[in-house]
Amino acid sequence: MLATPTDTAASATLTTTGSSKVELKSTNADLPSTNNINQTTYNETLSFTPLKTISQLKQAELQPIKMMVNLLMEAVVVVDEHGTIQLINEHAIDLLVGDNLNNNEAVSPDGLSRTEEPMSAPTLIGQQWQTYLLEPQKSLYQKMVIESRTGARPLNHPPAETTLRLMDKSNKDVEVSITHFALSTPMFAIVIRDLTKYRMEYKQLHQWASTDCLTKLANRRVFDAELQNHWQSCTDKQRPISVLLIDIDHFKIFNDKYGHILGDYCLQKIARAIESSLPDADCTAARYGGEEFAIIMPSCNAKQVEQTARLVQKNINDLTYMDIGLDASVSVSVSQGHASEINGQYRTSTALLCAADTALYRAKADGRNRINACL
Repeated sequence: MLATPTDTAASATLTTTGSSKVELKSTNADLPSTNNINQTTYNETLSFTPLKTISQLKQAELQPIKMMVNLLMEAVVVVDEHGTIQLINEHAIDLLVGDNLNNNEAVSPDGLSRTEEPMSAPTLIGQQWQTYLLEPQKSLYQKMVIESRTGARPLNHPPAETTLRLMDKSNKDVEVSITHFALSTPMFAIVIRDLTKYRMEYKQLHQWASTDCLTKLANRRVFDAELQNHWQSCTDKQRPISVLLIDIDHFKIFNDKYGHILGDYCLQKIARAIESSLPDADCTAARYGGEEFAIIMPSCNAKQVEQTARLVQKNINDLTYMDIGLDASVSVSVSQGHASEINGQYRTSTALLCAADTALYRAKADGRNRINACL
């Protein structure tokens, strides 16, 4: 325990675990009360010691928290009831400092990036946790702190997503959870998880799940979902919707003659030609099957889908394959069929798709390299 000074010039020494110690100097008039921990001053000789609450926390309480904070692989910040950082591990320091300061990069007056001398690692102890929060989270946190003082319930909050403003002035999306420590002085552990990596992984997984790996167009799963969504939206608003199906003519012969590797290159070139023919960003081009492609055209009538089909035909007929080692005489054509829903002509999106498929087979039966509409 902290020894009580006998006169105004008295001093006390608080011995910690091991050989390290913290020397406290005070007078009778300046001794901190148990309810005014922020006025305590001392000379610190420990490298990882709280600045404001050491005089009120028993070492038996503090030591396990220190060990936990240092050993956890998560970024952890421990704050007092005022939001002042009392303990922090290296993971949290690296996260809150930001990549720019961690890399020692700065911008010179001429606007060019330069590398500074290595900076000393900041401890961040004694700073206010609230300074890293953006609105409205900052105000919400202040409100929670006030409620924790006046209410019976502790300040415990499950993981929630938010954005932090780092020391390098950049923003980072994180997940934050708060746990209350019922000690003699209220303490709160804030666990911070960087969402940057997880969101990049999610984006990558979503791309893999929704994209045809060869052509980079939407896959069949996305096509089916988009067709249903656009169908519902267009029919609700009484707008037209069209579907265009595209099939490569005699592609099996191409594969057998030139091999599947060049056949894959051919599919990729045709996919780019189809994608470049889309009239607007609302349309979806997808690989429908082996050598079949499909386009969903919301708010497009029969005339507009016919124009798109002719552009697709031209772009594909203009393709050359010398860049993949084939003769200039090699060419590939496609057959196309389309159908449009206008004023309740088809009852379901499946019926619309079947109508376009029927038109496609008519185009193939009529000699290929043709466009056929289901009227």
